Amino acid sequence: MKRWVAGMILLCSMILLSISGYFFTDMLMQERKDDGLKEQLKEIYEDSENMGLEETSEEKDGNGNTDNGAASSSVHPGLLALHRENPDCIGWIRIEGTVIDYPVMYRPSEENYYLHRDFYGEYSANGCLFLSELCNPETSDNLIIYGHHMNSGKMFAALDQYKDSAFYLEHPLISYDTLHGSETYQIFAVFCTPVYTGSDFPYYTFTKAEGAADYREYMKAVKERAFYDTGISAVFRDKLLTLSTCEYSQKNGRVVVMAKKIR
Repeated sequence: MKRWVAGMILLCSMILLSISGYFFTDMLMQERKDDGLKEQLKEIYEDSENMGLEETSEEKDGNGNTDNGAASSSVHPGLLALHRENPDCIGWIRIEGTVIDYPVMYRPSEENYYLHRDFYGEYSANGCLFLSELCNPETSDNLIIYGHHMNSGKMFAALDQYKDSAFYLEHPLISYDTLHGSETYQIFAVFCTPVYTGSDFPYYTFTKAEGAADYREYMKAVKERAFYDTGISAVFRDKLLTLSTCEYSQKNGRVVVMAKKIR
């Protein structure tokens, strides 16, 4: 009887080990695939930049019609090349000294479409950085970009380090290339908040101020929650950039990094 029990335990252990090995191997293969795709996209982005491609303010589509939404002479040629690969690609974000150096996707018709999809729409645990479907890249006062907080340190994991003011002082600027040119944003507040609790701070819904008073009220709420005082604030008409990722010290936590466009 004891031999039978021992045999069953051994068999179960072998099965569990095999399953664990399968998932671990699959995870490694997925990571290699994601790493390879990132390098491929970055190569397209940087090679096109180095070539110094010149684009006109209007492009012809396949039917010979003008496409006014595609480009201007100030458009980053690398971003334009990626936009041609996938029209959902509307930006490239970079924070010097961190791993944050990725394309930004936007598909307003499908909520969280790129949460677990790569640049080409295939499954990826890392997903992509993506602009909230509530935002309009052209008219929103606040662009909200989401990304995973990966244990590997990829995607938006580095945002968690902004809880420390020393890290902020070393990385105060965000570069964001769009289809209208290159923009630089200055970080002014970092805070954490739970979400979807019914009583949380709904930073994820503020995309367009109703007026100066509404903008000031939102800025006050942000400053009250900030970990530290950066000495920088935003005023009505300042364009905002909000980066958001998961934060694990609380249930449904989010760490939020907010910046304003440098005029």
